[in-house]
Amino acid sequence: MIPGKATNSKDLPYMLLNEFIQRSDRFDTIEFAYGDKGEASFSQTLADINAGALDIMWTATSKDYETDFQAIYIPIYQGTLGMRLAIINQNDKHKFSHITHKDDFLHYVACQGKLWADTPILEANNILVAKSLKYPNLFKMLSADRCDYFPRAIFEPWSEIERENQYNLTVDTHVLLRYTMPFLFFVKKDNTELSDHITQVFQEMKKDGTFDTLFFQDKKVKNALELSHLRDRIIIDLNNPFLSQEVKNIPPEYWFDPMNDNRTLLPPSLQEKTTH
Repeated sequence: MIPGKATNSKDLPYMLLNEFIQRSDRFDTIEFAYGDKGEASFSQTLADINAGALDIMWTATSKDYETDFQAIYIPIYQGTLGMRLAIINQNDKHKFSHITHKDDFLHYVACQGKLWADTPILEANNILVAKSLKYPNLFKMLSADRCDYFPRAIFEPWSEIERENQYNLTVDTHVLLRYTMPFLFFVKKDNTELSDHITQVFQEMKKDGTFDTLFFQDKKVKNALELSHLRDRIIIDLNNPFLSQEVKNIPPEYWFDPMNDNRTLLPPSLQEKTTH
């Protein structure tokens, strides 16, 4: 039993789970727990995992989630959730053209959700943050110059500025903020049999190339890579001090690096793991 509905079946998490089902000798079908409704509240999803009404969920990881549930330590989006582009005002489109180093960024103010998982990461890196509890307010704040930019995952900004077209916004073309914040699958804490089985199958998929093929075929990923021109950007690496040791131990090959075909360059929070 999983969240979502059949119309989401072309999204990467569903594609990965479908491939898992095809290869599994224990499961033969995917069932959607919430039917046509598709999604429950996130708090309900968490409760349903613990109650056994759901077998699996997926979200950006945190130490709390990894304590309360059993994570599958293979990043669904291969680390691209932590690659952030800045939505800015159209008349500020060259605002970041001079930036070459993290220190150049520190006097600019980011708009962020008050309770978002990545807000403490920005603050831990001494980045100034203007916060709101309500997501739609962040676009208003940016338009009113209450912040300088709104950092978004590489999948997000173009559809957002199209939707919020009452504001004169654009996507910065100069900078990529990068930190480690993987999107992981989670199962019930004591369901080690399922977590081990999924991990084994995903490792097989990675080894034979299927995991990467599904990643690059995902419509959201393809669109983001085509529009973002990641190789042309200055990368500002931020440390995530909230990572578990298990996330730090994820092998380099599971992280997508847009600058290197061999995919060995990691954000700073993971580099120590590979140099010792």
